[in-house]
Amino acid sequence: MTRLATVSEGVEGEGRARLRRLVRLAGAAAMAAALAACAQFQTVPRPTPITQAPTAPSASTRPDDGVLRVGLLLPLTGGSAALGEAMQRAAQMAVFDTGTQVELLPRDTGDSPNAAGEAARSAIAQGADIILGPLFSKSVAPVAQQARAAGINVVAFSTDTAQAGGNVFLLSFLPQQAIDRIVGYGASQGMRRFALLAPRSAYGQIVSRALTEAAIKYNVEAPVIELYDSKLSDPTPLQQKLQSSQVDAVIVADVGSRLSVVAPMLGYSGVTAKLMGTGQWDDPQVNRQSYLAGAWYAAPDPSRRADFESRYAQQFGGPPPRLATLAYDAVALTAALAGQPASGGNPFNTTALQDPNGFVGIDGIFRFGPNGLVQRGLAVLQAEPTGPTVVEAAPDSFSGAAF
Repeated sequence: MTRLATVSEGVEGEGRARLRRLVRLAGAAAMAAALAACAQFQTVPRPTPITQAPTAPSASTRPDDGVLRVGLLLPLTGGSAALGEAMQRAAQMAVFDTGTQVELLPRDTGDSPNAAGEAARSAIAQGADIILGPLFSKSVAPVAQQARAAGINVVAFSTDTAQAGGNVFLLSFLPQQAIDRIVGYGASQGMRRFALLAPRSAYGQIVSRALTEAAIKYNVEAPVIELYDSKLSDPTPLQQKLQSSQVDAVIVADVGSRLSVVAPMLGYSGVTAKLMGTGQWDDPQVNRQSYLAGAWYAAPDPSRRADFESRYAQQFGGPPPRLATLAYDAVALTAALAGQPASGGNPFNTTALQDPNGFVGIDGIFRFGPNGLVQRGLAVLQAEPTGPTVVEAAPDSFSGAAF
């Protein structure tokens, strides 16, 4: 394993002592051990490979030199270079925390799909057994094409569900799942009609469809959906429409200045519905705003990533961006699978990635479906100025009714 200069010996030792390995969720005994570890350390389990091998491994055409190589495609130059660098640091931390014998092959995708395709080609030429990344939707297709020709899989960080499938798996935070989780919880509390306030944008359309589908799934009334202009400054029209609608909950799918305009108006408009949000609120700069106090949203339990965030800040002088955990968990996933015998085949084959028992990482349990989309176990959180509190814990296995 090649040591990366940006991760010190101190972090390697401390990380191994304080952050346990990502585990595969396979069997009651393994789950009980993982839960016991969670109770003891109150952090995410460190990835500890188990003995069960993936079934029906596919034949590998990669060099059989005993080294597993992982291509890591991130924007290390361009407008998102700071985020790409932070994700690379998190990936490096995972290599040392897990103690895995995989070799990272970092490549720069910049801001261009062409550069992403070339980055994939370069990593594959050096023997990559799997590709982690890219981050942007527009870059997934050229990367997937290169990987498909080489017979390997891609675990990308995009939220564009149209890019998933075939050899592409999305390890991201999908807004559809956050909507499903919060509506399901609201329905369990007796809420029957939901309203959505969202910008008139591609994101607004995604969450609108998600809410409509969730309403059908949980057998509640058809939702009230109001999309507003991206330059909204006067919430009066929205206020009037909500006042004439009998709803139990209002989901505001927004952040930034528009959220500060839309969310507070519920309190002084006479609308007594429960305020709810989306996974966009999984950010201290958002969920600690006083006007959101008491609001609910669905996201990974932040206490799980507290240790990682603390160590990252100590090592690199500042907190990690929210997406850094995706890179960490992606590398930890390869570490878990690398420990599984694959009869000479690639341990990162499709059957292994689609283990129905799933995996557990910094952001909780996750698994990949046949469509390549990640499925996550999310908590229901309540926003507070001092930090979110857990209203309903995230599930710890995929055996519950929610799945």
